[in-house]
Amino acid sequence: MNRLINKVTLINVLCSFIFLLLISCKQPKYTAIGTPKIEAGTAKITGKISSPNETHKNNGSVEIFVPHPISGEISKYKTVIDESGKFSIVVDVETDISLIGLYTSVKPYKSLLVKVKSGQVTNIDITYNQNLDIEDVQTDPEMNKYQMMRSLPIINQMLGVYDAIPEPHIPLYDKSPETFLNHVKTRVSEKLEILNKDSLLSTELKEILAKDFRIWNYRMRAFDYERSMKFNYRNIVKDTTTTPKMQKIDKSYFGFLKDFDLNNPQYLICSSFVDFQKEILKNDTLAIPKIAEHDIPSWIASVKTILSNLVGFKDGQYYDILAANAYGRQLNEQVIPLTEKQKKNISDYWKEGEIAKILLRKNQQVVELQNAKSPDGQARIDQP
Repeated sequence: MNRLINKVTLINVLCSFIFLLLISCKQPKYTAIGTPKIEAGTAKITGKISSPNETHKNNGSVEIFVPHPISGEISKYKTVIDESGKFSIVVDVETDISLIGLYTSVKPYKSLLVKVKSGQVTNIDITYNQNLDIEDVQTDPEMNKYQMMRSLPIINQMLGVYDAIPEPHIPLYDKSPETFLNHVKTRVSEKLEILNKDSLLSTELKEILAKDFRIWNYRMRAFDYERSMKFNYRNIVKDTTTTPKMQKIDKSYFGFLKDFDLNNPQYLICSSFVDFQKEILKNDTLAIPKIAEHDIPSWIASVKTILSNLVGFKDGQYYDILAANAYGRQLNEQVIPLTEKQKKNISDYWKEGEIAKILLRKNQQVVELQNAKSPDGQARIDQP
């Protein structure tokens, strides 16, 4: 009898062990993304591409998109895949951790979302199957494969990229601005349910992707109210010549910004944050002044009188980021180097801090670009 009991006990222990092993195999391994901090640095990305019939060797390349939330741009980097399938590239980063988009020429637009760290090397080995879909990804440091491969497709799914039937058009041009904003909010909430139902994405990544998706939608739909109403009118009435009568909006319209918690540092690794900031800086209704050669404390004070009630806070890192983005518009859109007065204002305000390092690094790149274009080898410096 004792032998029988021991045997049953042993079987139960083995079954329990196997059950726990199966559970552990099914559950994805999550590696925390962490809270980003502003940092002027570089990150190195290396890896190897394996594909059937060595497709990657046909002028193969790897393209990487890096959000630069301080200088205010999405920077694109490209490197070749060598004969052995290997690649290596160094990119500028503006935060200690960054989420970058990566795809290869083997299957363009099948992108991966990859975490990189400033001052470190991230290795990514990608294997493609016969259909040239990604079969496997091995990374060092180790990352969750599902999250890398699923993050960008799920954003596209929420955006409706894969929808067989386009989103129906609802008459909004003859409604109030409040009705329009409620419509946008409802649509965003409905789409976010796609993200919330994915049980294999970590809560942390869902928060980041939700922020990214939300600000993209509001930038595209809500910021330019007049443009959105004209677009809506044309789709409903099928009239491309007549302009509908629209209600005028004022600054209070942008009270929806309170819902975003823009002081949250997670926005630093959201790819849509860069263009969202540009919309705030150039919006005619908000009428934020150009930073030009104004001293930074005075400029921020004037911006707070416009934005503080709308965003829901009077202090925080967000205002420093917006000031940096204001310089970024000059450097990126106008491709005009900083004046000596601007460089002094930056140094006086941020001292030797990371934002100053980033802006001055970007300025040096613009100066070098100007030197390369100028026949006499001198940078062309215009007044902003």
